[in-house]
Amino acid sequence: MRLLSALLLLVSLPLGLSTDGDGKAPGNFPLPSDFDHVNRAPPLTLVLTRWPLSAGDDTARRHPLGMIRYVASSLTASFNPMMDNVEVDPNELFRVGVMKGGKWIGSVRSGKLLQPNVAVTVTLHVDENGEIVQVEYDGVELPTGAEKPEPELVVVRPFVAVQPTLNKPVVLMADGRMAPPKEEEKTFLQKYWWVLVAGAILLAAAPGEAPAK
Repeated sequence: MRLLSALLLLVSLPLGLSTDGDGKAPGNFPLPSDFDHVNRAPPLTLVLTRWPLSAGDDTARRHPLGMIRYVASSLTASFNPMMDNVEVDPNELFRVGVMKGGKWIGSVRSGKLLQPNVAVTVTLHVDENGEIVQVEYDGVELPTGAEKPEPELVVVRPFVAVQPTLNKPVVLMADGRMAPPKEEEKTFLQKYWWVLVAGAILLAAAPGEAPAK
Protein backbone atom coordinates (compact mmCIF):
# COMPACT_ATOMS: atom_id res chain seq x y z
CA MET A 1 0.00 0.00 0.00
CA ARG A 2 2.83 2.35 0.87
CA LEU A 3 4.58 1.52 -2.41
CA LEU A 4 1.41 2.36 -4.36
CA SER A 5 1.06 5.69 -2.54
CA ALA A 6 4.69 6.57 -3.29
CA LEU A 7 4.22 5.79 -6.97
CA LEU A 8 1.10 7.96 -7.13
CA LEU A 9 3.02 10.81 -5.48
CA LEU A 10 5.87 10.58 -7.97
CA VAL A 11 3.42 10.68 -10.85
CA SER A 12 1.48 13.65 -9.47
CA LEU A 13 4.52 15.85 -8.67
CA PRO A 14 5.53 16.60 -12.26
CA LEU A 15 1.91 17.42 -13.08
CA GLY A 16 1.43 19.79 -10.16
CA LEU A 17 4.82 21.52 -10.38
CA SER A 18 5.24 21.62 -14.12
CA THR A 19 6.27 24.95 -15.65
CA ASP A 20 6.77 26.32 -19.13
CA GLY A 21 10.53 25.88 -18.92
CA ASP A 22 11.17 29.48 -17.82
CA GLY A 23 12.01 28.61 -14.20
CA LYS A 24 8.84 30.20 -12.84
CA ALA A 25 6.60 28.46 -10.36
CA PRO A 26 2.99 27.82 -11.39
CA GLY A 27 0.38 30.29 -10.23
CA ASN A 28 -1.22 27.92 -7.72
CA PHE A 29 2.11 27.00 -6.07
CA PRO A 30 2.85 28.75 -2.71
CA LEU A 31 6.15 30.63 -2.76
CA PRO A 32 8.68 31.02 0.07
CA SER A 33 8.97 34.50 1.54
CA ASP A 34 12.32 35.28 -0.13
CA PHE A 35 11.15 34.39 -3.66
CA ASP A 36 10.46 36.94 -6.38
CA HIS A 37 6.67 37.14 -6.05
CA VAL A 38 6.38 39.44 -9.09
CA ASN A 39 8.12 37.10 -11.54
CA ARG A 40 7.34 33.96 -9.47
CA ALA A 41 10.98 32.94 -9.63
CA PRO A 42 13.59 31.97 -7.02
CA PRO A 43 15.98 34.66 -5.82
CA LEU A 44 19.32 35.09 -7.54
CA THR A 45 21.89 33.08 -5.57
CA LEU A 46 25.52 34.20 -5.63
CA VAL A 47 28.52 32.94 -3.67
CA LEU A 48 30.75 35.69 -2.31
CA THR A 49 34.38 34.54 -2.43
CA ARG A 50 37.83 35.80 -1.56
CA TRP A 51 40.70 35.27 -3.97
CA PRO A 52 44.28 36.41 -3.19
CA LEU A 53 45.96 38.48 -5.86
CA SER A 54 49.08 36.36 -5.45
CA ALA A 55 47.10 33.33 -6.67
CA GLY A 56 46.80 34.71 -10.17
CA ASP A 57 44.31 32.55 -12.10
CA ASP A 58 44.55 29.63 -9.67
CA THR A 59 40.88 29.11 -8.75
CA ALA A 60 41.83 26.45 -6.18
CA ARG A 61 42.83 29.27 -3.83
CA ARG A 62 39.42 30.92 -4.06
CA HIS A 63 37.43 30.40 -0.86
CA PRO A 64 33.75 31.16 -0.13
CA LEU A 65 32.80 33.87 2.36
CA GLY A 66 29.03 33.51 2.21
CA MET A 67 25.92 33.21 0.07
CA ILE A 68 23.91 36.15 -1.28
CA ARG A 69 20.21 35.71 -2.13
CA TYR A 70 18.87 38.68 -4.08
CA VAL A 71 15.40 39.57 -5.42
CA ALA A 72 15.56 42.19 -8.18
CA SER A 73 11.87 43.13 -8.23
CA SER A 74 11.88 44.22 -4.57
CA LEU A 75 15.60 45.09 -4.24
CA THR A 76 15.85 42.89 -1.15
CA ALA A 77 18.74 40.63 -0.28
CA SER A 78 20.19 38.48 2.48
CA PHE A 79 23.68 37.27 3.25
CA ASN A 80 24.51 33.97 4.96
CA PRO A 81 28.18 33.70 6.00
CA MET A 82 30.06 30.44 5.55
CA MET A 83 32.47 28.91 8.03
CA ASP A 84 36.06 28.87 6.83
CA ASN A 85 39.01 27.59 8.86
CA VAL A 86 41.66 28.81 6.41
CA GLU A 87 43.70 31.61 7.98
CA VAL A 88 43.98 34.86 6.05
CA ASP A 89 47.16 36.90 5.87
CA PRO A 90 46.18 40.44 6.97
CA ASN A 91 49.02 41.92 4.91
CA GLU A 92 47.85 40.36 1.63
CA LEU A 93 45.43 41.80 -0.92
CA PHE A 94 42.36 39.83 -1.95
CA ARG A 95 39.81 39.97 -4.71
CA VAL A 96 36.40 39.86 -3.04
CA GLY A 97 33.33 39.39 -5.20
CA VAL A 98 31.03 37.02 -7.08
CA MET A 99 30.81 35.26 -10.41
CA LYS A 100 27.70 36.27 -12.35
CA GLY A 101 27.08 35.09 -15.87
CA GLY A 102 30.72 34.03 -16.21
CA LYS A 103 31.90 37.52 -15.23
CA TRP A 104 33.76 38.47 -12.08
CA ILE A 105 32.12 41.31 -10.13
CA GLY A 106 33.98 42.66 -7.12
CA SER A 107 36.86 44.72 -5.81
CA VAL A 108 40.23 44.37 -4.08
CA ARG A 109 40.36 44.45 -0.29
CA SER A 110 43.01 44.15 2.38
CA GLY A 111 43.28 40.91 4.31
CA LYS A 112 42.66 42.95 7.48
CA LEU A 113 38.96 43.11 6.54
CA LEU A 114 38.79 39.31 6.38
CA GLN A 115 39.80 38.71 9.98
CA PRO A 116 37.39 37.11 12.51
CA ASN A 117 37.17 40.30 14.64
CA VAL A 118 35.67 42.45 11.84
CA ALA A 119 32.00 43.47 11.51
CA VAL A 120 31.12 42.95 7.85
CA THR A 121 29.01 45.03 5.46
CA VAL A 122 28.28 43.78 1.92
CA THR A 123 26.95 46.38 -0.53
CA LEU A 124 25.22 45.50 -3.80
CA HIS A 125 25.15 48.24 -6.42
CA VAL A 126 22.36 47.73 -8.96
CA ASP A 127 21.41 49.47 -12.20
CA GLU A 128 18.03 50.90 -13.26
CA ASN A 129 16.77 47.38 -14.05
CA GLY A 130 17.81 45.96 -10.68
CA GLU A 131 20.77 44.03 -12.12
CA ILE A 132 23.86 43.77 -9.89
CA VAL A 133 26.77 45.74 -11.36
CA GLN A 134 29.15 45.93 -8.39
CA VAL A 135 29.75 44.17 -5.08
CA GLU A 136 31.67 45.82 -2.23
CA TYR A 137 32.95 44.18 0.94
CA ASP A 138 33.77 46.43 3.88
CA GLY A 139 34.27 45.98 7.59
CA VAL A 140 35.05 47.63 10.91
CA GLU A 141 37.48 46.14 13.41
CA LEU A 142 35.78 45.30 16.70
CA PRO A 143 37.29 46.03 20.12
CA THR A 144 38.64 43.14 22.11
CA GLY A 145 35.88 41.07 23.68
CA ALA A 146 33.08 42.65 21.63
CA GLU A 147 30.40 40.36 20.21
CA LYS A 148 30.50 40.12 16.43
CA PRO A 149 27.19 41.20 14.82
CA GLU A 150 25.51 39.51 11.88
CA PRO A 151 26.83 40.68 8.48
CA GLU A 152 24.88 43.64 7.09
CA LEU A 153 23.78 43.66 3.46
CA VAL A 154 22.90 46.94 1.72
CA VAL A 155 21.36 47.43 -1.74
CA VAL A 156 22.17 50.73 -3.49
CA ARG A 157 20.20 51.81 -6.54
CA PRO A 158 21.04 54.77 -8.83
CA PHE A 159 19.19 58.02 -8.16
CA VAL A 160 17.61 60.17 -10.85
CA ALA A 161 19.71 63.27 -11.39
CA VAL A 162 18.29 66.68 -12.18
CA GLN A 163 17.72 66.91 -15.92
CA PRO A 164 18.70 70.12 -17.74
CA THR A 165 16.01 72.06 -19.60
CA LEU A 166 16.64 71.56 -23.31
CA ASN A 167 15.39 73.49 -26.36
CA LYS A 168 14.54 76.53 -24.23
CA PRO A 169 15.02 79.77 -26.20
CA VAL A 170 17.70 82.14 -24.91
CA VAL A 171 16.52 85.76 -24.66
CA LEU A 172 19.21 88.40 -25.10
CA MET A 173 19.01 92.12 -24.43
CA ALA A 174 20.13 94.81 -26.87
CA ASP A 175 23.67 94.79 -25.44
CA GLY A 176 23.98 91.03 -25.94
CA ARG A 177 23.59 90.06 -22.30
CA MET A 178 21.10 87.49 -21.14
CA ALA A 179 17.83 88.94 -19.98
CA PRO A 180 17.13 88.57 -16.24
CA PRO A 181 14.57 85.93 -15.31
CA LYS A 182 11.03 87.18 -15.53
CA GLU A 183 9.33 87.54 -12.20
CA GLU A 184 6.16 85.57 -11.71
CA GLU A 185 3.04 87.67 -11.58
CA LYS A 186 1.72 87.98 -8.03
CA THR A 187 -1.83 87.17 -7.09
CA PHE A 188 -4.25 89.76 -5.72
CA LEU A 189 -3.72 88.44 -2.19
CA GLN A 190 0.07 88.62 -2.54
CA LYS A 191 -0.13 92.23 -3.74
CA TYR A 192 -2.68 93.68 -1.32
CA TRP A 193 -2.42 91.51 1.78
CA TRP A 194 -1.40 94.53 3.82
CA VAL A 195 -4.67 96.31 2.96
CA LEU A 196 -6.67 93.38 4.27
CA VAL A 197 -4.59 93.25 7.45
CA ALA A 198 -5.01 96.99 8.04
CA GLY A 199 -8.77 96.72 7.52
CA ALA A 200 -8.98 93.85 9.99
CA ILE A 201 -7.08 95.89 12.60
CA LEU A 202 -9.39 98.91 12.12
CA LEU A 203 -12.47 96.75 12.51
CA ALA A 204 -11.09 95.20 15.67
CA ALA A 205 -10.20 98.61 17.14
CA ALA A 206 -13.51 100.36 16.24
CA PRO A 207 -15.78 101.04 19.27
CA GLY A 208 -18.93 99.00 19.41
CA GLU A 209 -22.42 100.54 19.30
CA ALA A 210 -23.93 101.69 22.57
CA PRO A 211 -26.71 99.43 23.83
CA ALA A 212 -30.24 100.73 23.24
CA LYS A 213 -32.00 102.19 26.32
